Amino acid sequence: MYKYEVGQVIPTFVGHQECTVFNIADDGATMIYFYNRPTPDEIAQFESEKPFEIRFTTMRGIIFVTAKVGNLSWADMPYTPHLSKDLTTLQIPNDGQGLALVLYLIDSSNGQLKHIRLLGLSEKFTRALMGEALELKMQPFSKAAYDQQLDYIYSAYSTKQIAQMSKEYCKFGG
Repeated sequence: MYKYEVGQVIPTFVGHQECTVFNIADDGATMIYFYNRPTPDEIAQFESEKPFEIRFTTMRGIIFVTAKVGNLSWADMPYTPHLSKDLTTLQIPNDGQGLALVLYLIDSSNGQLKHIRLLGLSEKFTRALMGEALELKMQPFSKAAYDQQLDYIYSAYSTKQIAQMSKEYCKFGG
């Protein structure tokens, strides 16, 4: 577990490529948006009163998490539990429990944490996501095959198309 504060510079994030990363660990899920010099409007979209939507679908053995923060464009994040270093216990939660999701906005030009937002994902969404992750974890895994499938999916579909294919979702605000 790491402790981060808004304004903190995280050296490992300096110069990170612009992208969005999703991960699940034993203590919950994280979604990190890496923006190179985010504008004040982009930063404002992460505020708690702004809408947030998360979806997922599985394609070719890869979970694709998609998210829409405020009025920003959809972002997509490929995910497999095989690459989650801090996920030692994969289980479907008990009734009434949802996954905690911490949303981070990082200025990749200098590694500064610009915003943190904590969200509690619905029980229904959490159970579906964790069930899918559990099913994938039981399958054999090859990083080379994973990368090949990613290349194919990204050549065939846009982020918006991937988001539209998702049946499972969880919405906040808006």
